[in-house]
Amino acid sequence: MSTSVISELCSEPRLFHLRTSTGSNVSSDRALLTDANGNLVEMPVSGHIVYMGNGATSQSFDEEFRLREIPGMQTSNGSGSGKYMGVQLVTDDPSSTRVINGFAHSAATLAGFHARQKNHGKWHWYTEAGQWADASAEMGAKRLFQPGDDLSVLGPFRQGNLVLDAQWVDTAGNSANCGTRMFSNKLMAHALGGYQGTSNHNTRRAFDYALENGYRYFEVDLSYTSDGRLVAGSWTRKACERAGIEYSEDFAEITYERAMSLKPYGEQMMDARELYELVKQHPECSFELDFHKVEGDAVKNRVKSLVEDFQYDDEALGRLLIQTYTRKMHRDIDSVYRFTHYQYLVGKVMGRFDEIATYCLDKGICAIALRWNLATSESIGKAKGAGLRVLAYTIKKEAAVADALIAAGVDTICTDHVTLEELDSSRGLFAANPYTVVYHSGSSEATERYSAAIEGGPKGKIRRVGSGALEFRDTRKWANDGRRTLMKCRFSVTGKRFVGWRLRVTLDGVHQWYCADGTFRTKELLKTEPPVVRKLFSDEEAVPIVNALPGAKLVMVAVWESAPNLKNFLSRWFKPRR
Repeated sequence: MSTSVISELCSEPRLFHLRTSTGSNVSSDRALLTDANGNLVEMPVSGHIVYMGNGATSQSFDEEFRLREIPGMQTSNGSGSGKYMGVQLVTDDPSSTRVINGFAHSAATLAGFHARQKNHGKWHWYTEAGQWADASAEMGAKRLFQPGDDLSVLGPFRQGNLVLDAQWVDTAGNSANCGTRMFSNKLMAHALGGYQGTSNHNTRRAFDYALENGYRYFEVDLSYTSDGRLVAGSWTRKACERAGIEYSEDFAEITYERAMSLKPYGEQMMDARELYELVKQHPECSFELDFHKVEGDAVKNRVKSLVEDFQYDDEALGRLLIQTYTRKMHRDIDSVYRFTHYQYLVGKVMGRFDEIATYCLDKGICAIALRWNLATSESIGKAKGAGLRVLAYTIKKEAAVADALIAAGVDTICTDHVTLEELDSSRGLFAANPYTVVYHSGSSEATERYSAAIEGGPKGKIRRVGSGALEFRDTRKWANDGRRTLMKCRFSVTGKRFVGWRLRVTLDGVHQWYCADGTFRTKELLKTEPPVVRKLFSDEEAVPIVNALPGAKLVMVAVWESAPNLKNFLSRWFKPRR
């Protein structure tokens, strides 16, 4: 939209509303203004200061613009940090570049505004050093602009809009920005919480147990029946095997009545109407809802059913955070009901992290979800630098790992069994602790020469493990300083050549492999985008500093490849004698 058109619209400052086009020729991915005649006009992309409420509970920009006789619009994108917005036209009048506050917060005070601007499709923030910076842990503190400050130093505004994100602080000095209700909780109970050592319940019994253990934030998995009802839980083959339910192939078309007759772990299933009653009974609690990866009418029907089951109760719906997996899924959900809180799950596509973060900022999505072992200092720093909340999922019971992630900047941990008490008692335990090293032959056909080397050499023990492979356990404690080097390989396998070692640890009850990017991953998580390979250590290579639990064991697994067959090799070059 040209500046002249906006000037005409705003010549007499008045109230405008943003809404998304439905059934028009304008892309549904663009925010639209409704002019005085009810016509849809595209949101301006340059020449304006755009205020984002970022958790504000009310606004009065229409009045502020009228008092100052500044062209502007009070508006909203309907959800997230843009539920309340103001759009201020920059003109030749010097007062048009001064910061105005038209927001209010019922439980916090305004600390100021952070300024960001998009350049070549990427957001940059203005720092206290007087420079624009990308989101990262090293970007430096962002400058806080106060009402009345002159923003002309950040212009010109012809290249794009300048966005000001409100920053809120509560009486305790904590952030009260968008998503605070959810992400002020260090822990979120996965599937309404683990119970009696098991997980993925999604039942009232699990919720009650988690509530007793101090949880106030809960994740719920929702599935849809063939006759159009929402039920908490799942009836996939894997879910049934885990919960002691006899799986049937026709569960793909399961009816509501049959779904409610299932007994996961012997417990009663809960539908969305019962979930609504639970939400109403516990106003102190918040909930993340996971429809899983569905789009189009499939997710729209689920959202329609949810809103109906929640009786269009905006207060209860306002305590929900909706998880999305794709842009289309977010747009489809938001076209049915504009929830206050959204979260974008990054999953395995870490190569699209910047793209996803940009979309979140464009659409007012307040949080991203990262697999806990992909939540690196770099990814956390980028998200936090962009003002996004971070959830790491799912830690079963390793409280020390959860504590380390929170110390690194993660806001909330999705967990099955970690409690707040365990979290506090595990503070700082996952660190550069000493460890022991075990050399694993990597083959059941291996022989060893460690026994002969033990005398007068390193102390250790040889044993054969259940797989038939051999292990040499070095009984020394290794300092976790990055300088200790591996022993030479003393395993051998007939017809094989030793290639190197792969480092394996057990974290949260699962084997994790040390990778070339410094992360620990399961074999499944090697298949990310972009893919990552396990690091191959050579003989006598130094082991890097790694975070480890007290008493940790690092297993170095030998890697073998087929050795060239000398006889076959020679036969290619020398014909046999006759």
